[in-house]
Amino acid sequence: MAEAETLADKSGQSYFNLMQNAGTAAAEFIVKTAGVGGKRVVCLCGCGNNGGDGFIIADRLCREGAKVTVVLTHQKPSTLTAQKAFSLLGEEISVTEDTSAIGEADIIVDAVFGTGLSREPDEKICDIFETVNNSRATVFSVDVPSGIEADTGRAFSSAIKADYTIALSSYKYCHVVSRGVMYCGETVALDIGIDDKIIKGLKGKIKVIERPITKRRERVSHKGSYGTAVSVTGSYGMPGASIISGRAALRSGLGILKIATVEENYTACAVALPEAVLVPLKSDGKTMLYENIGLLKREIRRASAILVGCGLGVSEEVRKTTEELICSAEVPIIIDADGINNIAGDIEFIKQVKAPIIMTPHPAEMSRLCGKTVAEIEDNRIEIAAEFAREYGVYLCLKGTNTVVATPKGEVFVNLIGNAGMATGGSGDMLAGIILGLIARGEAVHDALCAAVWLHSAAGDAARDELGETAMLPSDMIERLYRFF
Repeated sequence: MAEAETLADKSGQSYFNLMQNAGTAAAEFIVKTAGVGGKRVVCLCGCGNNGGDGFIIADRLCREGAKVTVVLTHQKPSTLTAQKAFSLLGEEISVTEDTSAIGEADIIVDAVFGTGLSREPDEKICDIFETVNNSRATVFSVDVPSGIEADTGRAFSSAIKADYTIALSSYKYCHVVSRGVMYCGETVALDIGIDDKIIKGLKGKIKVIERPITKRRERVSHKGSYGTAVSVTGSYGMPGASIISGRAALRSGLGILKIATVEENYTACAVALPEAVLVPLKSDGKTMLYENIGLLKREIRRASAILVGCGLGVSEEVRKTTEELICSAEVPIIIDADGINNIAGDIEFIKQVKAPIIMTPHPAEMSRLCGKTVAEIEDNRIEIAAEFAREYGVYLCLKGTNTVVATPKGEVFVNLIGNAGMATGGSGDMLAGIILGLIARGEAVHDALCAAVWLHSAAGDAARDELGETAMLPSDMIERLYRFF
């Protein structure tokens, strides 16, 4: 963004013009979101250009009927652009260094640091942040919540927890990594008038997963037109993994679904999924035996996509079976949950597999795959996902808040929708099923993976809107998938 602003300035758009655009766009968002007429608004403004954005916002909100107080956190502005914005403040706006107005505010605009913070704020500023976080006001942070490092998402000892973060022109790193997301609240990126040609000419590292367009069904077609998927899932006590992933696959437009699961799950799956073909597997009373490998190889030869792992359980027999299935695959194979856990001890063999491999770990499973701690993974989700995908030549879907998709070429895509109600058993099985269904019906692997992540979260948000985050279940999410095709 620094490069984009420099190029915009050279092309004739001054920094001050961009600041006016940013402040105006942010003010319009605040008015639309919270309403400001007659409300007490406190704009916390630092000495840099983020503070300048805050001055423009204060001016615009005052014009909309707000009772505005500008609190200078670092005395007067230090940059020429911010000084120019400060000079525009009218007499009706109260300007002070007294922070007592924070406690009476209905709305707080955080324009203290923006993207410029790279060290621990001083004690006075930390006290201000604590006062903001303890207030009853709705908090809008401009570009980045103050106290967060934009390029890493690192939170210093005290940082503002925003209800809304207004990203100027583009999302920053801190808006999509777990550490920063915790402070951002709802994040929206607003256009500030930088020419699209400048933005498109930059070498962005990360792309946001957008709403997908999936293939339409042909009028003259049959079940064979939409692929055959084989799902090797489930163990004794875990029929739900087969059922949830299977139902999600079928809801994603799949033609034929074959569920290979232990004999003990036959009745449960037959009742729950009458549309699926069942392939009973011999077991040791809990998990599948390696003696099923011949049967499974015959089934996957007729498949257009394969899923292995959901609820399989972990054993030496399951490990041998899983590894041989992966090595035998000639079509895309999704490795999820216990599929990952069984092979995590030695995954070098997957570098030799010619079929596309899609791995869908959550952070603990990713820890087993790469030998890093969960904390290290959560602190470096994007870098670790991209490095792993490149090294092993796989498509990686690192699940969690803002799921990361990485390709063998090193491309990275981040999901920005979804909610905490999706953090429940079976949610990952649902995602694996959607991926299976989309690939089997003919979507390209990369497109299917990004589309599945988006659809999964969109259905989760629809369930949340109707049922709330606490009560919603994966089955509720699956029943709302149809709305997004």
